[in-house]
Amino acid sequence: MRKLFGTDGIRGVAGRFPLDEETVCAIGLALAEFVGTQGGSRVLIGRDTRESSPWIAGRLSQALAYRGIAAIHDLGVIPTAGLAYLTRARGYDLGIMISASHNPYQDNGIKLFSGQGFKISDDRELEIERSIESWRNTPAVSACRGSAGPDKRESLAADYLDFLSRQAGSGLEPLRVGLDVCNGAAGVIGPRLFNRLGAEVTVINDRPDGRNINRNCGSLHLEGLTRAVEANSLDLGVAFDGDADRVLCVTGSGKWLDGDHFLYALSRDWKAKVVGTIMTNLALEKALIREGIPLIRTPVGDKYVLEAMRTSGAVLGGEPSGHIILGNLHTTGDGILTAVKLAELLVRRGLSLDDLVAGYRPFPQVLDGLRVSRKIPIEQSPELLALIGNARAQLSDSGRMVVRYSGTEPLLRIMAEGRELAQSKPRWKA
Repeated sequence: MRKLFGTDGIRGVAGRFPLDEETVCAIGLALAEFVGTQGGSRVLIGRDTRESSPWIAGRLSQALAYRGIAAIHDLGVIPTAGLAYLTRARGYDLGIMISASHNPYQDNGIKLFSGQGFKISDDRELEIERSIESWRNTPAVSACRGSAGPDKRESLAADYLDFLSRQAGSGLEPLRVGLDVCNGAAGVIGPRLFNRLGAEVTVINDRPDGRNINRNCGSLHLEGLTRAVEANSLDLGVAFDGDADRVLCVTGSGKWLDGDHFLYALSRDWKAKVVGTIMTNLALEKALIREGIPLIRTPVGDKYVLEAMRTSGAVLGGEPSGHIILGNLHTTGDGILTAVKLAELLVRRGLSLDDLVAGYRPFPQVLDGLRVSRKIPIEQSPELLALIGNARAQLSDSGRMVVRYSGTEPLLRIMAEGRELAQSKPRWKA
């Protein structure tokens, strides 16, 4: 069992275990060991705008240097997908992203990418965990702090911008687009890209101060973007999370769209099978069946979506949260790339975003989360199993219930959905 790694890397409150300075140094020492066993010596680091991201990147760099990693390059603030792209395109052996994605600024995290641009496998994460434990409380943890920091390579971000630009066909003119960059990693590249592609761009939440990332903005808070779309008569609004690996949208009429809407629209255009998760709306599965498009479900986590995509040969997968993987274009979820492909589809087909998803109406969902002190296996709790069984019996074949522990927070997540849940408030506007 992995103890440090969740569904998306190592995550916690910055300054506390496992992101206290000593453990971060141990993580860096373990990553140097990991890179060495792979025969590599080049590491690329990126980060989001949290106030803790620079010192975490610095401690990791010092530990890597102490263990003899020859080239440690710092991209500065960049989306997670940009770090993954450049790790592969520029021939690095390991990519390290410092971010806690959609979490508040107090949290942070460490995401790892292989030299091929893919997230590190569970087995590799377990190896790294064992190495971290072996390095903790050793003299090397203190000694590595005197090592040199990384070399700046912020100019490499231009390569990622060029890659994104090539995905928009003949451009995005005359679209009017609103961008909520979440005071996060999309703040520079997002507006620059859409302006380059000819769209008329309105930007909000683009003044990061280290503490306002995800605060009442971005993909978890669409209210401000909805107001901007309505006030400026925009064709669509695009909201990223802190590291821009997920995206949600607001249509010109003010409706909120999640990742399932994007899978519906893109799969119909690409005539491609879809990989979703256990959280993918049942209505999407039924809508895809009507189109003759198969849906494959996986556990929650874009890592598992990607694994199923590679196994099945699918090029399209994602989650309701807005993690969308376009496997024929990239190796990981990319909110900016997803937004570009949706915008390009609107221009190419001459449709509104409302029109594009008109054939999909999600079933209402009830979502809740219970904070827990320990993640006791669900199958070992008779009381919980009885409650789940009773609820599923009530839903019958017209709905689903999913109970799972969060992979990134101490929460037991509960989701119920069905055609007959009309009396309950859905999470997304239909």
